Amino acid sequence: MKNNLLLVAITFATTLFAQNGNTINDAILIDGTLTTINLLNYDSATDSGLTPSCGSSEDIFYSHTVGTGENKMTIGMASGGLALLTSIDYQILMAPSGDLGQLQEVSCDSYAVIALVGGSFQLVIDNVDETNVYYLRVFKNTGIGINLTSLLGGTSITMFSEFDATLSTENQEFEDTKIVTKEHELEILGNKSFTSSKIYALTGQEVLKEDNTEVIDAVDISQLNTGIYVLVLENENTSITHKFIKK
Repeated sequence: MKNNLLLVAITFATTLFAQNGNTINDAILIDGTLTTINLLNYDSATDSGLTPSCGSSEDIFYSHTVGTGENKMTIGMASGGLALLTSIDYQILMAPSGDLGQLQEVSCDSYAVIALVGGSFQLVIDNVDETNVYYLRVFKNTGIGINLTSLLGGTSITMFSEFDATLSTENQEFEDTKIVTKEHELEILGNKSFTSSKIYALTGQEVLKEDNTEVIDAVDISQLNTGIYVLVLENENTSITHKFIKK
């Protein structure tokens, strides 16, 4: 029995150590809102040296994996007010399907914690892919006069993903709409909602524009010179782009 208890204790301690957040591989998992930040993790934090980086102090990592069927990611922090003004530096990274070899920076910023008021940030990312892993990297605040215990005691971290049906609708519109380039026109197949079209030269100059009350099934390009152009189809809520060659 004692051996079993010892094994459980070792396993539990190992699990805690494996998620101390000191490196990106040890990132603390979050699915929702973490309201109690472990001060010991910050006290023992070291500079991970991970690149790309936008801070020079010790750092702690948190992570969330986008679940099956989910397409929207929310990441944020909120801190209560202190007796003085400070700020918290953070970086958001994304690993496609958890592959750290393809790690990408999403955002690098800071938010102010105003005296007696507090501060926060929230980033919402639409059309995320399933199994992508998002990391929140928080840099340890070492400013003079900062009471780390008070700061972290009043700070929460939010990381969660969800399904947003409106995003799914826009994606479906994009997937259903096919554009075929012909000699004198662009044929728009499967269009259910796009009523406006614009064509731009690669210089950014708008060369054609058409607004309709009904959905577009073709765009006349007979007056265009030979070259490469960009078509933009729009409705009230969204737009799609398509690059084509006029021969």
